[in-house]
Amino acid sequence: MRCFFVFFVLSIVFSPLTQSLAQEAVREPVEIGESGRDYLRSIRLRRIDTDVAYYDPSAPPPELKTGLQPEPQRQTEGERPRGETSGETDWPFLVVSGVVLAAILYLFLRLGGRMTVSLKQEARNPGSGRRKALPEAPAWAEKLGTLDEILRIDDRRRALVLLAQKALAATVAANGVLMQRSWTARDALRHIPDRQAQVDALRALVMASERVQFGGRDVSEDEFHQHVADCRQLLGQGTS
Repeated sequence: MRCFFVFFVLSIVFSPLTQSLAQEAVREPVEIGESGRDYLRSIRLRRIDTDVAYYDPSAPPPELKTGLQPEPQRQTEGERPRGETSGETDWPFLVVSGVVLAAILYLFLRLGGRMTVSLKQEARNPGSGRRKALPEAPAWAEKLGTLDEILRIDDRRRALVLLAQKALAATVAANGVLMQRSWTARDALRHIPDRQAQVDALRALVMASERVQFGGRDVSEDEFHQHVADCRQLLGQGTS
């Protein structure tokens, strides 16, 4: 395959050269006599053109060929009128064009079938490759412990924050609201319908947890148990 490619390239390069050599006229050698050699020796250094055939005056006259015709003058591309071609076939250009077209046709036949099949499959099942990613819950609403685990925490400030997060996450899920990853507790609270019972108690619990978490406020034992009672009403008496 490599040898064929090298031969193909060399044939393209040397093809115009062989055509030009074949088109040149064959010049017949002229026999130079003694007087002609004397003439060439005498004008050797006088800058006189010697590319002229002089016949020996002492020899008989040469045979006159009256049937010869002058060679037609070759026109260049710039001198040729617009729209007129030389009539010669540019074989290297045709060969290269044929190879390029064959390569394009091969690639189209090789890859066109797969493309058609993939388009048909997508048309039959447009939703197969499109999986809608469910929105992720905020970090504070993930891996919440049970109510009993929260009540056993000695740090009442931390226990109150977890209690508010658990009550808020459960209420949002009960109303069918899908929380976004970037939501804060107040964002989730705003998406709860106002008709939901005891929304005021949940709002008070969230505000109290923010004052504890971000404001550094302490929580008394009585205040904590009051929030636990409100949370049980939100989650249900049987919630653990």
